[in-house]
Amino acid sequence: MNQAPVIQVNSPVTSFSSPGFKVLNQNEKQYAYHFARASWEGARICYFQRSYESPGLFYIFHKIFSTEKPQAVKQRLSQSGWSEEEVQQLFAYIAAVFQNCGNFKSFGDSKFIPEISQDKFEQFITTSPGYQVDQVWENVRKYIYNYDKPYGLIDLQEKNGSNSYYSNNLKGELLEAVDKFLIAQGVSELNTRVVKVEEEIHVLVASVNKGEKELGEVHNHKVKLVYGDFSPFLNSVVTHLTQALQYAANDNQKNMIQAYIEHFQTGDVELHKSSQRHWIKDKGPVIETNIGFIETYLDPLKVRAEWEGFVAVVNKEESALLNELVNKAEDIIKYLPWPKEFEVDVYKRPDFTSLEVLAFASSGTPLGINIPNYDDIRQTEGFKNVNLGNTIGKLSKDAIKFLDEADQEIFYKYQSEAVFLVVALHELIGHGAGKVFMKDKDGNLNFNLENTINPLTNQKVDSYYNHGEQWHSKFGEFSGAMEECKADATALYLSTYDDVVKLLLPNQSEEERRNTVFAGWLFVVHRAVQGLEFYNPEQKKWGQAHVLARNVILQSLIREDPDIIKITETQLNGKPYIHFKFDQSKLYTTGKKAISNLILHLQVFKSIGAGNQGVEFFSNLAAVSDKFLNYRNIVIQNKFPRRLEIQPNLVLEEGQVNLKEYEPTLAGIIESQVEHHLDNIETTKELFLNVQKLFQN
Repeated sequence: MNQAPVIQVNSPVTSFSSPGFKVLNQNEKQYAYHFARASWEGARICYFQRSYESPGLFYIFHKIFSTEKPQAVKQRLSQSGWSEEEVQQLFAYIAAVFQNCGNFKSFGDSKFIPEISQDKFEQFITTSPGYQVDQVWENVRKYIYNYDKPYGLIDLQEKNGSNSYYSNNLKGELLEAVDKFLIAQGVSELNTRVVKVEEEIHVLVASVNKGEKELGEVHNHKVKLVYGDFSPFLNSVVTHLTQALQYAANDNQKNMIQAYIEHFQTGDVELHKSSQRHWIKDKGPVIETNIGFIETYLDPLKVRAEWEGFVAVVNKEESALLNELVNKAEDIIKYLPWPKEFEVDVYKRPDFTSLEVLAFASSGTPLGINIPNYDDIRQTEGFKNVNLGNTIGKLSKDAIKFLDEADQEIFYKYQSEAVFLVVALHELIGHGAGKVFMKDKDGNLNFNLENTINPLTNQKVDSYYNHGEQWHSKFGEFSGAMEECKADATALYLSTYDDVVKLLLPNQSEEERRNTVFAGWLFVVHRAVQGLEFYNPEQKKWGQAHVLARNVILQSLIREDPDIIKITETQLNGKPYIHFKFDQSKLYTTGKKAISNLILHLQVFKSIGAGNQGVEFFSNLAAVSDKFLNYRNIVIQNKFPRRLEIQPNLVLEEGQVNLKEYEPTLAGIIESQVEHHLDNIETTKELFLNVQKLFQN
């Protein structure tokens, strides 16, 4: 049995502050409130998507802490002989379950268990006055401490994992055939789950409305669409969106919300695409929002999306800098190393804002966003970039491990500016640049097949995406990591152009800019080294797309020039340790050359839909050598606990919307999360017992 990770009691807690909320008028606050409520009501879906047992854990913990505040629980347990450390170990686990929407980390998809003993944990559950032990506890108790296969990792069962997108009697080959069939039928997989019931395949579609529709057969299995998955949660989402509608600032917002409502009612993804078309036209709103089934990282097949909803206030000062970047984007794109035929015909200038998050209702909070993820909309109509400024935080010196002392000083001093620089270029250009060669439903190509030359082969391009084919289906489990790798690497590449850096850091001297650029490169490769813990040596599988992306960047640099980064084994406090030294003098030479070659390959493979070649190229760089497996062990022995996050809450009191903030502690996270979820608590129990059992291992 593997050693399951626990959430350490000294995990730093980062709170999201939003000074911009104070300057909103009541109409804007009401709009933000109802959108935030819609987001949080939908976020219960994330528990059902993360693991079989996660909704059960949510129900139990919510019942307990709705009756007793954390302080009262602490007092009661102390009177029963619990130590302060044991109480904090319990709170660390529960806070992490709430934040990750389950008992698997949203960053890494690996399971974590309580640090306290199983007897103590059961005592906490069975003696809590807020929860009367019932079938929910009986159904989840065996999973909480079980870390053996297939319970320790999110994946298909045939790959020694478990998940909540596919029933465990479904194999990958049949699943792939079902997905191809759905695409041919014009049905999006984005907001679905798939179960095998006897000899039928049921595609569960998230929607308020319930119903069934037979589609045909795949491999002698009847395929049926079953509408109404998560119906109660989505009904609450629709209720709050309907209330938000009356506070919309313009027609774009009204049309967007109306399309959202119809999408959640019917489950039709084309209606969600319509909402995104209206959303990208809503330039520079005071309150920025987005909601729906957005990112596909969690799904083992990378085609089905996790729930996400956010509400944020625009930071006008940082947004002004980002708009300068947008204004110059067409010139900046010309620096990229691929031929003009591989770039979009007309660059659709996006909205790019820096935001203060008021609510991010999902299993994890990113540093930035570039959406929508629908390629046909992105290329012909545009997209938006979002920098989530108040989620970034600042690392303490203790958390910046393994770096050479001089490099550590530069990174610590310039980290805020460096992350702002990298995230901005990552989102705007990294995700926004590059063309995807597609055939539309009428058979027309969006590129010249006869005159477009593949720069990797010097031969004519001979592949593209047929109508309905998606990037994720072409590149499978590596698709997310390849896209994040292209975005991160593009950010590093463009940061070597001083005129680009000046746009975002206009008040820095030349020396400060060069140090910030270096800190940005350190940010990416240092995260790669620290992220080695997310590699599973037994399964030879990376558990996190962003970490894999950064490790491919690190390996690209080392393979181009073994002397650019030196990793030395040493000792610290009696334990093995590593020192990591980046030769800054090589950043603009062999470093830039390596990154240029990497993004050229990734963009060409993406453009032409060369899934097999792309995966072979990427997986070769993703391989972990014995040397790096040893570094991984050292990293794990010296790792600093990953931060936990606490979000404020928008509350409606006597007709006024107020921002409620919480103490940045483990208890504060628990209290805030309980108050984020107001409705459908008993419904969660019903869905867990009746529907979620289809995903039980």
